[in-house]
Amino acid sequence: MINYLHFLLHRPEKGWDPVSAEYAASNSEIEWRKGVDEALIDELDRWVGGLAGRRVLDLGGGPAHYSVAFAKRGAIVTWHDVSRAYRDIAQRKASEHNVQITFAISYMDEATKLHHEQFDLVFNRICWYYGFNDYSFADVFFNLIKPGGVGYVDTVHSGARDEGQSLSVNLRTRLNDRFAIKIGHPLPPHGRIAQAFMNKPISKMQIDYTSGRNDRILFMKQK
Repeated sequence: MINYLHFLLHRPEKGWDPVSAEYAASNSEIEWRKGVDEALIDELDRWVGGLAGRRVLDLGGGPAHYSVAFAKRGAIVTWHDVSRAYRDIAQRKASEHNVQITFAISYMDEATKLHHEQFDLVFNRICWYYGFNDYSFADVFFNLIKPGGVGYVDTVHSGARDEGQSLSVNLRTRLNDRFAIKIGHPLPPHGRIAQAFMNKPISKMQIDYTSGRNDRILFMKQK
């Protein structure tokens, strides 16, 4: 309820931006310096049967380093984020790299209202926890994928949160871990995201918990 009230009162189309221009610039510089995981992109390329000509949604695209990487592979890319500060940087990066990307601004939970066609690949990296609820956002995410398409999620889980966090953060994390009640943006508990997709019509799923901090889930929707 609290997250929904925030959603009603803070509208990106009316100029609200949760990310300052200074933070967006600083984080974008860091992410672009680190670059993308080319091995991951190679794997996604195999799963979708070649990225060239495929429709890709970078959901929570932020600095757009992955959007640009997908576009360089020939994909038809849509960048979606709530932040205009990131959008301005993403547009500049697309121009610098001479690639065509479509840009959309809204909450991630509203993505199905903006995109009336489904995608061959929906990609969500390190921003899952900005959804209103882990399970309802899984529904949104899944509905954006076309039959036979692929979904990829990489999120830090709550078991990896830093020590010394405030009482408020710890309380909100426990509420989400135990009851799936989200106030703000607590990290999801380890294993929940895979669980949220397992009851959906998928043909195969690959789960990677090797980092100890991140849950990485790759799956294909049934045709």
